[in-house]
Parts: sequence; C-alpha cells; structure tokens
Amino acid sequence: MWAYSFMQNAIIGGIIIATVCGLISVFVILRRTAFAAHALGHMSLTGAAGAALLGFPSMLGQIILNVISAIIMGLMGDKVKKNDLAIGVVLTFVLGLGAYFLFLFQNNYAGGVMGILFGNIFAISSSQIVQLALMGVSILIVMAIISRPLIFASIDPVVAASKNVPLRLLSVVFFVLLALTVSMACQIVGALLVFVLLIIPGAIGMQWGQSIPRIVIISILSSVGAVFSALLISYHYDLPAGFCITMLLCIGYFVGVVREFIGKLC
Repeated sequence: MWAYSFMQNAIIGGIIIATVCGLISVFVILRRTAFAAHALGHMSLTGAAGAALLGFPSMLGQIILNVISAIIMGLMGDKVKKNDLAIGVVLTFVLGLGAYFLFLFQNNYAGGVMGILFGNIFAISSSQIVQLALMGVSILIVMAIISRPLIFASIDPVVAASKNVPLRLLSVVFFVLLALTVSMACQIVGALLVFVLLIIPGAIGMQWGQSIPRIVIISILSSVGAVFSALLISYHYDLPAGFCITMLLCIGYFVGVVREFIGKLC
C-alpha cells in the first residue's frame, strides 16, 4: 500500500488539508459562520464547472468564485449572521448556474465536475500536492498573524471594536482564508461533504478542550486522525473516502456527546 504513489499523495494531501481544516473549523464555530461556510462549499461546484467551460483548471474556478463571495461576506461583517435568507437566495442562484454549466458539459466533463461534488482524494497528483502545500502554509501563516485579534473579535466583538480592532478587515481576511480552505477540502470530501471538515473537528475540540489553544490542537488532531484512518479503511475495504471521513468524525463527536451526558448523570 505504502509503495503506491497515489496512496502517498493521498496521505500527504489529506494531512495538509485536514490540518488547515482543523484550525479553520474552530473559528467557523467561534464566529458562527457555519451557514456561510456551507454556502461556499456548494458554490465550489459552479466555480469548477464554469472554469471547465472556459478551459481552465476546476480548482482555479473554485478559488476565484469562492474568494469573490468570501470578500462580499466579509464586508458584510456581523450582518452575514443575520442574513441567512439573502445568502440562501444567492446560493440558490449560483447552484442554478452550476447545474446549467454541468448540463453544457454533460458529454465530456460531467465526470470531472462530479468529482468536485463527492471528492476524489486518490486522484491527487504530485503537482496538486505542491499547490495544496503552498496554500496550506500561506493560510497557517496568515492565521498565526491574525489569531489573537481574531479570537478577541470572535468572542467579544463589541469590546474589540472599542479597542480599535479592525473588525471588518479581520472579517474579510478570515472569509478569504475560509474560501481557500473550502477549495482545498473539496479535493477530499467534495462540495457536498465539505461541511464535515469545517464543522465537526471544531465541535469535537469544543467538547474536550478548556482553552482556545487546546481546542485548536484537539480539532486538528481529530481532523488529521479521521482523514488518515479513513484513507486506510477506504483502501483496504474499497469504501468511499468521503464516507469514511464523515462517519469517523461523527462517531468522534457522538462519543463526546455521550461523555457529556454521562457527566451530567453523575
């Protein structure tokens, strides 16, 4: 198994993406932007199909559309949390375009776009590994720079504003990072299941961690552990990697739920 290049690429790419998702997931929960993250995931289909229609790489289309959408969401600031209906309408429109693009390419590209829907981590190439590594390192560096003010703004935005913390700028930067993370995660679980890697690791971290650093560490470990284990299970038992990742993370979350329930009884 370890001798196959596709498996090596899948493991390396999976660890890179899982690490970034584990970190971003915590802030998605802290900032209560789960629906926005969900919308960006589904917009990836339209970006991928549109890029294919123009003859460009699908991931480039994902990044462009997601980043544009993310900037708009970031400029909305806290209003994005109160405008689920507006986001839903825009998402519906974008998905409609995606369906039309998919129809135009039903004879020669539908399979590739369907790969964006459900992911295909075993198809990651060496060149994509380099791209994912550069994106991952860039996201981690920017997060390290803005982490302190971002945590402050996420937990208590009113006090942060009174301390002259640039809330709107932080919001735009975070949403752009989220957009890039979504584009990366689609390579593993696809646009339909990207929500899994952006929500459950952070939720598991919240269950077991008592401070932000511990929550982040637990979130990253649970994300990386689930992806790595899922790849092994997928290889040996011929199961979809996205399904295995989803099930493992859900099991991890429900273990925490059971722990909390038992703790209340005791």
